[in-house]
Amino acid sequence: MSADVVVLVGNPRPGSRTREVAEAVAQALLDRLGTPPGGVEVLELGELVGVSFGPEPAVGARSGPDPFATVRAARLLVVATPAYKGTFTGLLKVFLDQFGHRQLDGVTAVPLAVAATPEHAEAAASALRDVLLELGARVPAPPLAVPESRLAERDEFAAAWAGQHAGAVAYPAAAV
Repeated sequence: MSADVVVLVGNPRPGSRTREVAEAVAQALLDRLGTPPGGVEVLELGELVGVSFGPEPAVGARSGPDPFATVRAARLLVVATPAYKGTFTGLLKVFLDQFGHRQLDGVTAVPLAVAATPEHAEAAASALRDVLLELGARVPAPPLAVPESRLAERDEFAAAWAGQHAGAVAYPAAAV
């Protein structure tokens, strides 16, 4: 069975603060909406493709279920990225480019970007929203733009955002 909620992390560094805030947002939404029958899955692109931009050498790609099928089957998709050079990561862009036009029809997406400044976070989150819309995802709430200065209060930030927008991103009915 595929996960109903998927957290897709576009940071090349596994275990990043980007993942932490994405999981906080997913958990805040689950706290308001309840856990769906298919559960939750986290996909870290840095682990899936075996890249590294840190001091540790890259490891081989993680084996497992097809991440593209997992994303396509999600009812709720939280897509998180750090802002690199004013937009979302190239790693996330390459992954999303593998989807054809409208292949995310039926998926409700929450774009999230983390950056040093609010302006960079907003720019990256908006660019990510535009790509998700092009792929057919439903993006019914404003994207999350998280300045690095707020990462320490990620749970409160996530709860406040979920409190405002959980109704809009509520799980759509499962496909029959």
